[in-house]
Amino acid sequence: MTRSDSRKSTATQALGLLSQGPHPVLFELLYEPHFVDDREAVLPWLLEIDAAHTVMLARTGILAATSAAELLTVNRELASALAAGEPVLGQPPSHRGLYLVYERHYIDRLGSLVGGAAHVARSRNDINAAVVRLRLRSGLLDLLDHTLELLAAALALGELHAGSLMSGFTHFQPAQPATLGHYLAGICAELLRSAERLGADFDEVNRSPMGAAAGLGTSFPIDRELTASLLGFAEVVDNSVDAVASRDYAVNVLSALSVLGIALTRLALDLQTWGSHAYGFLAWPDELVSTSSIMPQKRNAFVLENIRGLAGHPVGALAAMLLALKNTPFSNGVEVGTEAVSHLWPALGGTETALRLTTLMLRGVEVNVERMREFLAGAGTTMTALADHLVARHGLAFRTAHDAIGQLVLRLPRETRESPGAILSALGEILGELTGREIRLDEAELARVLDPTHCVQAAVYGGGPAPETVRGQLQRLAQRRERLAERVAARRRQLSEARAGLQTEIESILDAGPWPRERRETE
Repeated sequence: MTRSDSRKSTATQALGLLSQGPHPVLFELLYEPHFVDDREAVLPWLLEIDAAHTVMLARTGILAATSAAELLTVNRELASALAAGEPVLGQPPSHRGLYLVYERHYIDRLGSLVGGAAHVARSRNDINAAVVRLRLRSGLLDLLDHTLELLAAALALGELHAGSLMSGFTHFQPAQPATLGHYLAGICAELLRSAERLGADFDEVNRSPMGAAAGLGTSFPIDRELTASLLGFAEVVDNSVDAVASRDYAVNVLSALSVLGIALTRLALDLQTWGSHAYGFLAWPDELVSTSSIMPQKRNAFVLENIRGLAGHPVGALAAMLLALKNTPFSNGVEVGTEAVSHLWPALGGTETALRLTTLMLRGVEVNVERMREFLAGAGTTMTALADHLVARHGLAFRTAHDAIGQLVLRLPRETRESPGAILSALGEILGELTGREIRLDEAELARVLDPTHCVQAAVYGGGPAPETVRGQLQRLAQRRERLAERVAARRRQLSEARAGLQTEIESILDAGPWPRERRETE
């Protein structure tokens, strides 16, 4: 059969037992809508998988080197055109998905004997599983980079304000004196744990399903480890059913993204609250705020609302993925391979945007240190320190001291509750009533205890807001961040080296292709 004849006979061969294309409604609702998106998001990974698989087939002798060279030539042409933004794989009037259109392109170019030869020992099942892992692997590295950038911005701001007094809050009420740096060290600790979890998830994602075929392996003597290495995977998925049926790694990623996203929403809420007129702790320049369409005096930090909305995407995606996986057979299927994983990409995109916006807002924030200090006046945030003083200096049980300060707050007018002179006589009287003995208080000691700066400096223990304690926390967080950054950079280098290795293998096959190099160069 000539190559021309083989091309004419492939129209029905590609459909297997099917004698015609999909029903128009199926085409309209299922195949057509996904084609353009798949051509942009899936095709680059499909080309890489195809190249690695073809190299492996050639190296194991399953596929003739001449056929491999022809296939890799078309693969390279498509990859180059795609990288240059040129149109590739025009959508035919009827088709059953990107892969079959992609394979048809090879058959039309090279004929059926060569054009479809690369599909030996593989299936759309292991290909689709590999595409998800490659695409998710790349997205995770980008996301980790943006998380590291946010951490760098937050840690720098925390270091700058390690001693900047502000009120700590519990139940939205002023609690005890703290610092902005202490708050930022706390939020950084949670953000960093999420980043470390995502780094660990990367290692699980970075395993190759190729060679599992439809989920039942193959009788061809393939080299799975070679394909995995060429694609930059650290290892293979050992069991073929596991390779095509499991999506737990994606669930783990969405779980970690959900925790990260929730932390971002909580940070954004605090920033917006403290930037409101009621607090006035924070502000942003005009380029980072908006105004009202009706109220000209408004300066709305609307970006923080965008962050909260975007960062919540993974939570919905996680629930949707779990429901898509629930009660499905433990094998490949549309629910598993298509519907479940479809929720990954908007979740990754929303989180990445939220991270970048949060970094922007932290780098652009204007901190009103004086307003934060003024807020402490009259807020009663040093009352716990006063109770602690009665325990440490005068030997009272803490509950007795707590009751005494509670009565003090009730008896004194708000404007005198933090006056050492007013407290001296009133508290002495209360303590006499509670203990039945005279407790001599010192006004100078009371003044020192009631000073918010002293309170913060004294809170050295328990991870408190003492500036030296906060700086130690920030330093340790920065060291962990740096270690994670080094691991991310190492993973990027490994993937780059694998990509370069694949290109070297392709060049080697092309150089030894249908004719010697000398002949190719002279003809």
